[in-house]
Amino acid sequence: MQPITMSEKQSLRKSEFPACAREALIKVEQLCVPQASGRPPSAKEMDLAMEIMAEFIFCEVDRRGHSRKLTCIQQLQLAQLLCDYFAGVQFGSSGPQGAIIGPNGDTARNTLFLSLFPPTTSKNRAQALVQLVSMAISTKNKPVLDSTGIWMQQLGCTSKLVLQLAEGLVKDYFVLVPKAVTRLQDLPSLAPHFTANFLTTVAEMYGCPEQKDGFSPPPAALLEVVTQWVSDNPRLCLAALVVNLQPLLPLGSIPMAALTPFAGLFKWCVLSPLLATSKSRKARGGTANGSSNGSSDGKVNVKKESSDNGLHNGDQTIPKECPLYSRLHLALLESLVENVYPSVHRTNSVKDVVSVQHLASIVEPVQNWYIKQVMMSESKPQELTQEAHEALELALDRLGQSVQVALAANCAYGNKQYLLTQLDTLKHLPESRLLRIVLKTHHTPLF
Repeated sequence: MQPITMSEKQSLRKSEFPACAREALIKVEQLCVPQASGRPPSAKEMDLAMEIMAEFIFCEVDRRGHSRKLTCIQQLQLAQLLCDYFAGVQFGSSGPQGAIIGPNGDTARNTLFLSLFPPTTSKNRAQALVQLVSMAISTKNKPVLDSTGIWMQQLGCTSKLVLQLAEGLVKDYFVLVPKAVTRLQDLPSLAPHFTANFLTTVAEMYGCPEQKDGFSPPPAALLEVVTQWVSDNPRLCLAALVVNLQPLLPLGSIPMAALTPFAGLFKWCVLSPLLATSKSRKARGGTANGSSNGSSDGKVNVKKESSDNGLHNGDQTIPKECPLYSRLHLALLESLVENVYPSVHRTNSVKDVVSVQHLASIVEPVQNWYIKQVMMSESKPQELTQEAHEALELALDRLGQSVQVALAANCAYGNKQYLLTQLDTLKHLPESRLLRIVLKTHHTPLF
């Protein structure tokens, strides 16, 4: 590989954007991607590559090092340029020469992608990444989505930068233009690794401990798409586990362990009826002992599909749990079972699917909700309303089913006794027969 000279940098400065960015991508590829020698780039080469990216591709600095930024139109031009480049270049060549083929091309593409968007990516470059991936989804650009999936796993699906990407995609496809979700229907088949990691990230976004009540309901369109994806693709949540990253990464890289979305999505399903009950109480003005329509108005119906978003109490609309959570919960259970008994045309089962520590994290928000509900009770002695009791029963049943299937399918990993001990701390709550059976089955102290 011939070193890039200062005169070549000067020639890049003579070109206007986006022409200079296109030429700079070729230079960065030559610096970052091992050529025939197979050696990784030197520190000097990487420093030069970073300088070229900052000045000519993302236009973060000028030739004197002063900060600047792309205009909105230039940002779109850059996203289009990167989409075209990743989809059409034969890496290791001097320019676009057709589609990439084979693992060598994949490795080079991923090397360049990871170089363009390192963990220390700036705010403006992170926004450029959102635009790039959003455009790749819209245009079904598989090379970009495949590299993004690997990038997400290497940085960690719950890392700050990956969460920022997911937030941007949710805003683009589920908040600003909800009708755009029709473009996402075939995403699991187009880019399963990316889709699985995206699921893991959004599950964390709406179910992280920092959220009030441990769970913030996702946009309705996102919930619907996630439910459809998992229901129609039983192996989707396992996709990140079956990809061998080692040959796809830059020379010397260490593949990061995959996380699945199971625990995060189970958390959605377990906490959803509890949050719906809390909202129902607020809709009634904080009344503690049921609505004027009777306790049956607050019952959570998980069997009947409905487009209703709430129950009517006079002129008010009392929120209730969306039936999609019931469908999603069932689809997740079926996915775990599918891992144990794969069909003839599927791959063998995989282990270490869901962390027991992640499952155990669902216990604390359930306890907190119960304590809060009892403290708000106006009855003597203080106890749950009928509506709250039914919501808690549903939540504990879902939690028990999640744990039982994960343990029975032998796809939970970590200290299982820790999980059972955490579940045993729920013994002061109204008894859940299913949870009691789960604990008895796995030899932990009974309620």
